[in-house]
Amino acid sequence: MAHRAAFQMTPLLNRSSMTLTSRVRAMVPAQYANYVTASAVVYAGGKARKAAPKVKQQSNSFRRKKAEDEDKSEGGSGGAARLNEKYYKPPTPVKVEEFIPSSATKENVGKVLGFPTNVIPALSQTAYPTLLSEQFDLIKPAALVVRESTVNLLEKIDASMKTPSSQTRLVLTGDSGSGKSAMLLQTVSHCLSAGWAVIYIPRASTWMNSSYAYNTVPQSTSFVQPLLASTLVGQIHNVNKSVLSKLVTSEKAKVGRHDVEKGTSLSALLEVGVKDQFAAQDVMEVFMKEMGAQKEIPTLIAVDEINSFFRPTQYLRQDGKEMDPEHLKLPKLFLNYISGKSSLNNGAVVAATSDSLMINKSEVLEVALGTKVVSPYKSLSQTIMPWATGLTAVQVPNYTREEAKGVFDYYKKGNIIFDAASEPLFLNKFITSNGNPRKFFTACAKGI
Repeated sequence: MAHRAAFQMTPLLNRSSMTLTSRVRAMVPAQYANYVTASAVVYAGGKARKAAPKVKQQSNSFRRKKAEDEDKSEGGSGGAARLNEKYYKPPTPVKVEEFIPSSATKENVGKVLGFPTNVIPALSQTAYPTLLSEQFDLIKPAALVVRESTVNLLEKIDASMKTPSSQTRLVLTGDSGSGKSAMLLQTVSHCLSAGWAVIYIPRASTWMNSSYAYNTVPQSTSFVQPLLASTLVGQIHNVNKSVLSKLVTSEKAKVGRHDVEKGTSLSALLEVGVKDQFAAQDVMEVFMKEMGAQKEIPTLIAVDEINSFFRPTQYLRQDGKEMDPEHLKLPKLFLNYISGKSSLNNGAVVAATSDSLMINKSEVLEVALGTKVVSPYKSLSQTIMPWATGLTAVQVPNYTREEAKGVFDYYKKGNIIFDAASEPLFLNKFITSNGNPRKFFTACAKGI
C-alpha cells in the first residue's frame, strides 16, 4: 500500500515536455530514485537496496598514483587481460626436428616437424597460403605434422625425378580444411630440400581476379599481365638462385627488347624479367622451355587454388564478357604443363583445390577429376574442359587419431590451448572437429 500511495502522489506531467530521465523518475517512488537510471527501469519495483556508504574523497594525486600502479601491475593491457589471463597466455617457442627428405617415412607419422633452416628463406619469398598463415603467426616455429597421406604423396614425387612431368600430374582434393594446402607446402619444402627447382604458386586466384593490370597482345586475342609476370620471375629467381646459376640457355633468345645470348645462366635470364616487367612474359616462356629441356635437375610445379584456372576469369573482354584463362598468356603457359600439352623432362606437377572462396569453384575440374557427377544434359565449358584431361585426383582425408594427437601435443607445448591440456580435452576437440585439421586448430587455439 505504501508503494501504491507513493505512486499516486507522483505528479503527472506532459510526456512531451519531459526528458527520458524525468519520465523515469516520475514513475518511481522517491526512496528508489537514487538507484534508477534510464537503463534500469525494470528494477524499479524490486526490493529496495541500501544506500552505498559514503567514501571519503581522495585527492587527485592519490587517484592518479593508484591508476599508474594498476597500469604497471597489468602490463598496460587493461582489466580484461587480468581477469582473463589464462586466455592471453603468450605462445612458447617449440623445439621441433626439421622436415628433411629422410623424414618422410611411416615411422614419423604423427610427428610435427618444422621447415628446414635452409628452406625457410626460400619459402619466405612467396606468401604462405592464407589459412596457414594464421597458425604460423600464432605458434613458432612454422611446422606441420607428418601424415600418412603426406608420405604416400612424397613417394610418388620422388619416383617422378627421372620421368616426364606429363606422367605425374596430381591434384589434391578433399573436404574444406582437410589440409590440402599444408600437404602441398610440405611437398614444396621436401623438393627444395632435395635440390629440385621449384615453381610455387600459393594463391592462383590472384592471377584471375583482375587485380593485375593486363595489356592486349597486338594482332591476337591474348593478353599479358606484365607486373604479375615480373613478380613471378623474381620469386622463382630468389627461391632457386643457387640451382639456376648452374643451368644455361641452349640457344640465343629475344625477350622483349633484350637479346639473351646462348650460354647465359637461367638465373641471369630471370634477372632480365625482374628489371623489365614488359619483357617478363617472354622471359617466362624461354625459361620454361629451357627447364623442360634440361635433364640435370628435376622441377616441381606446385599450384594452390588450382580450381581458379578452370573457370572463367574476372577479366573482361571488349564485349564485357568474362575471359577464359587461356586468353591470359601467363596462366595459359602453366595450363600447358598442368594439362600435359607441354612437359618437363624430369619432374612433376602437383596442385591443390581450394573452396575458401566460392567464386573460384570449378565444376569443370570437379567433373574431370571424378569428384562430382552432373546431369549429362548440363552444359560444361568445352573450351576449359580439355585443359583438365588426364589429371589424377589424390584424396586428402581428415586427421587420423595419431596425427591429431601429435598436433595437439604441439599446440600444448606452444601454449595456445585455452584450457588445461588433457586426454579428455583432446578427445573432445578431435571428435567435435571430426578430425578436420582447420576445425581442430580453431577448436584448440580459439577454444571453440
